[in-house]
This record gives sequence, C-alpha cells and structure tokens, in this order.
Amino acid sequence: MEPLLIDGSLGEGGGQILRSALALSVALARPVRIVKIRAGRERPGLLRQHLASVRAAAAICGGACAGAELGSSEVTLQPGPVRAGEYAFAVGSAGSALLVLQTVLPPLLFADGPSTLVVEGGTHNPMAPPFEFLQRSFAPRLAELGCGLELELLRPGFYPAGGGRVRARITPPVRARGLELLARGAARRHGAEIGVAHLPRTIAERERETLVRELGWPAEAVEERDVNASVGPGNYVALTLAFEHVTEVVTGFGERRRAAEAVAHHAAAAARRYLAAEAPVGEHLADQLLLPLALLAGGRFRTLAPTPHTTTNAELLNHFLPGAVRLEPQTGDACLVTVAGLKG
Repeated sequence: MEPLLIDGSLGEGGGQILRSALALSVALARPVRIVKIRAGRERPGLLRQHLASVRAAAAICGGACAGAELGSSEVTLQPGPVRAGEYAFAVGSAGSALLVLQTVLPPLLFADGPSTLVVEGGTHNPMAPPFEFLQRSFAPRLAELGCGLELELLRPGFYPAGGGRVRARITPPVRARGLELLARGAARRHGAEIGVAHLPRTIAERERETLVRELGWPAEAVEERDVNASVGPGNYVALTLAFEHVTEVVTGFGERRRAAEAVAHHAAAAARRYLAAEAPVGEHLADQLLLPLALLAGGRFRTLAPTPHTTTNAELLNHFLPGAVRLEPQTGDACLVTVAGLKG
C-alpha cells in the first residue's frame, strides 16, 4: 500500500502532527510518510523526544521505519501488527516522556492483551501534559470508554536534567463504549499541590500564599509534595478541579528567573478561566480525547474554544478518516465536538 502523505507543517506545525500521524498509522495499519516535520518550529526536524516517539511507534508493531535520526525532516513508517508486551523507552533528554506515551497509547488499545511501558524523560514539562493531568483528567475518561490506563510516577523529571520515569499499564477494551460529556455535574473536591525539588522551601510557601489569596481557598487545600527523588531541581504547581463527570488539572512550572508568585498566578488564572466557563472539557483534555474516540466508539463533548493543537489534530484525523471529527462553535467560547468512532 502506498504511504499516506502527511504534511508536518499542517496547522500549528509542531510535534503533535508527527505523534498523531504515527499513532494513527500503527492503529489503522496504514503506511505513512510524514514530511516537513516540525516545520513551524525554530529548530525544525526531529529532536530527541520526537525521535523516541518514532522508535517507540515502530517497536510496538515491528514496523519498518526510514528517516529515524536526529534532525530528520521526513519519516516513513510501514507498520506491522500491534503487539502487546513489556516495553521500555528513553527520551535521552528532558523532553517529555508522556508525549512518547501519548504516541503509543492509541494503537496499544488495539493489541491482543495488556501492555506495560516504562518511559524515561521529563514528567513535568511546560509544553506537554504533566503526569497529574494524565492520571487524574485523561485516564478516568479512557476508563469510561472501556479502556484501562494505570499510571505510576516512579521518579519525577524536570527541565533541564530530565531523568524522570513513568510506568504505564494499558488494557484494551473488551467492549468499547462511546463518551458523552456535555456538563460537569456537581462540584467535588478542589485542591492544589506544589512540588519543589532541590530548591529552597520558601518557593512553596510563596506559591501557597499566592494560591490562597487569588483563589480564596483555605490553606489546607494546598499540599506540598516531596519530589526530591528527581535528578535535578524543579518546581510545579498543579490545581485539581474535580466535578461529578470530569476533572480538570491546570499547572504552572518554575523556570529560571521566574518568580514563585508568577508560577502560582499562572495556574490560578487558568483555573479561574476554566471555572468561569460552562464547557466541561478543558482545552488540553479535548486534544487528548480525539484519537481514542475516533479509533473506538466515538462520542461528543463540549469544550472551550479549540486550541491550534486541537484543530490540527481534528484536521489530521479527517485526513486519515474522512468526516471523523466535526467542530461546531456554540455561544460564548464553547465548542461542540462530535467524533464518529470506528467501533460506534
């Protein structure tokens, strides 16, 4: 079969196109040729985390891959059958381990049994979903589809040292179910956690004070987590907003020369935006749900205004599966997303 040609400069022109195209290629057993990889980025081509995703996609199906080297702007994958098993992948930098997991998760939902993965790299990256988001927001939605995703943080990893480790156990559905997520339901526990590794504890104290002041939460709603098992220093703030039908996780990350108050303020502002809107699905969860829904039983959900990541993912999915995703703007900033599933 002739490989399906994918333009890596599509939409936001980043690594998401590569990862999604690889996932769909393996899941659908469709050869793919991806060109102009990350053409929209300052450093185009494959970086270490993207190369790790390419190699991981080929490994889980015994596929033949061309162009899998650093800096490459073109990759061709001839996938084989998806194979359940135990896998270990390493990014080799502080690049996101969870984005590598994101690449292989959809096709492993089609394997003939459960799989266990250990992925090494960054676990708390500003430009990627952190561990807490996948565990608390995304994995429960997969469970509603009939899938299993159990996540364990073995060691946190921050930029620039990396060195984080995540274990994931993926269980394919016995019978896939559709998802309908149109309302949040009643509010449940809202809280925050602060992780500070190999840095002064005063950072956590200042972040706690900022969150309490800006959100009006009691001090006991903000917990400090021990993340000193990390290889290098790092800091994150994660706010968990739990409702009856959905949980949203928003984050802020410490960086050099960025005040602790600014990190907490960023997370608090994101939480307020989400709470002020009516749509139950946050912008990052919307992006993560598209591929599993399209490959399984489909569904529909209401989300905030789609990000370039989400619209690009939708366009890519419609390239592989014409008409699979429909985005319908609603009142305010809301959007209704309808996904036609292969098993619907």
